[in-house]
Amino acid sequence: MKVFVYLAVLVGLVYGQCDPAGNCSPPDCRCFKDNTTPGGFQPDEIPQMVVITMDYSLNSEFAELYDQLFTTTNPNDCPTLGTFYLQDINTDYDVVKAYYDRGFEIGVSSVDGTIPKDEVGWVDLIRTVKTKITGAGINGDDVRGYRPPQLNFGGTEEFIGIGDNGLVYDAGCVTSEYDTASTFKWPFTYDFPEGATCNGQSMPVDKEFKGKWELIIPDFTFTNDTKCEVPQGCTNVETKTDAFNILYDNFIAHYEGSRTPYVVIIDAAWMKTDFKREGTVEFMDYVRAGFPDTWVITAWQSLQWVQNPTPTANITSFAPWSC
Repeated sequence: MKVFVYLAVLVGLVYGQCDPAGNCSPPDCRCFKDNTTPGGFQPDEIPQMVVITMDYSLNSEFAELYDQLFTTTNPNDCPTLGTFYLQDINTDYDVVKAYYDRGFEIGVSSVDGTIPKDEVGWVDLIRTVKTKITGAGINGDDVRGYRPPQLNFGGTEEFIGIGDNGLVYDAGCVTSEYDTASTFKWPFTYDFPEGATCNGQSMPVDKEFKGKWELIIPDFTFTNDTKCEVPQGCTNVETKTDAFNILYDNFIAHYEGSRTPYVVIIDAAWMKTDFKREGTVEFMDYVRAGFPDTWVITAWQSLQWVQNPTPTANITSFAPWSC
């Protein structure tokens, strides 16, 4: 941690400091240290964004499970949506294309779950999977997001891979440093070499990545202050009620806090366990029925809101969330 702080200070002297009132403002830039809400809105003016992200392979077997989550509509009567970060192995790209045609976001994760060893490896990994995605008839300009395999945030080398392949953001920085209602962080860019500690992993603090966003993900907190990077990692989730509660309790922390995007990471292992899937379906139905200012959208749609913040009073006409 001390090394990261020292590097951040050192490169800050070289690159200058990020200033939300001067050299860094939306839609293309947001400072990590900017603790104001986008648009200067009060929390009750901000639509609560729920971002369901699904990792690893996607095929017809898993599609039957994921489809159970997206059966409701958002306040503008458009379908609820989520984001897939794909692992190439065992993925059926016809299924991927079908989700894309429905409005789901398609991003990149890995070839086979292996973590790259160097800069070339990150560049090649992202290029390989993105090529498979575009080969299925998906517009390459719509492939914007990346999540590293095993949530092993790759720092500078990963962001070189993101930049070289025309991606826009990372959604793999899980943090135990900013994981409470009072410390949640809004997405930010790496225009300046500063950022959160991603659970002890390297940050891109020695290079500028202009216009490249970080969708930071707080640890989940569950019973007896158990913390886990993803719901599947909390081993004390043992019933349908537990599965509902871990998702709902962390949702409420966002909803009653500053309303930063609530990002949920799930995979087929979670969905194949009956009580976990049933608790997740109940959560999805409940937040849409009980919270009229809550939207279930893609990761990219949440970043579009941060770039162009729009209050709840006008959100049903917000073009990026339309269908």
